[in-house]
Amino acid sequence: MRFIHYFGFVLLFCFSSCEKESLETPSLVVPFDVSFETYIKNSPFVLNELYKDHQGRSYRVEMLKFYLSNWALEKKDGSMVSFGGVNLIDYSSGINVEIQSFIDTGTYVNLHFGFGLDATTNAINPIGYESSHPLSLAQNTYWTWASTYKFFMLEGRVDSSGHQNTTKTFSYHTGSDALYRKIKVPLNDCHVMANGVALELQMQLDKVLKGSYGTVDFVSEPYSHSEDDIEIAQTLSNNFYEAFEVK
Repeated sequence: MRFIHYFGFVLLFCFSSCEKESLETPSLVVPFDVSFETYIKNSPFVLNELYKDHQGRSYRVEMLKFYLSNWALEKKDGSMVSFGGVNLIDYSSGINVEIQSFIDTGTYVNLHFGFGLDATTNAINPIGYESSHPLSLAQNTYWTWASTYKFFMLEGRVDSSGHQNTTKTFSYHTGSDALYRKIKVPLNDCHVMANGVALELQMQLDKVLKGSYGTVDFVSEPYSHSEDDIEIAQTLSNNFYEAFEVK
């Protein structure tokens, strides 16, 4: 698990206080922790490890970065509780991601967040940020020519010959206001009580590459870096709708 700043993803557990009972006491402010993990076919993702694509060809990911932002919890009454900020998930950084915050006790039904950056954030000039900030130029996620950020960066190599030689490169860099996606993950009526809640959210990378909205083929469509390849970028972005889950 590698990321920049504190945030996270899939297995939800509410310490000892996530009980299916009505809350009778006044609300309290309690700890709320979120951690994140990426998986491929239900196994933890590891940079540079060999995996199989949808056609059984070997591939390895050499770089994986993406932005998550605009985090909020939805209460049972429909009200929203915002927390956190912008997070750059970067598997080359070696930094674990965890969000630590505080929320009111009560019943929460959905987790909301954005894949990418909203239009206002996407228009920010990164020059003023310190190097450690997820939006700084030091992260190498800014398209200077477009004055916008790259929301998703995936690079690696695939075996295109059938001889287990991962020599053919693939590279996908997506990002534009039109590719920002609002994600909602059900929490199944979690009653947060006095002990607080810890939440682990999981993303399945293989579902980003092959999902209900289409399949990205490393061999036949190995590159997408601009609006010229908008169909590939849209497929990747749309597949994020179904890539997250709470177990």
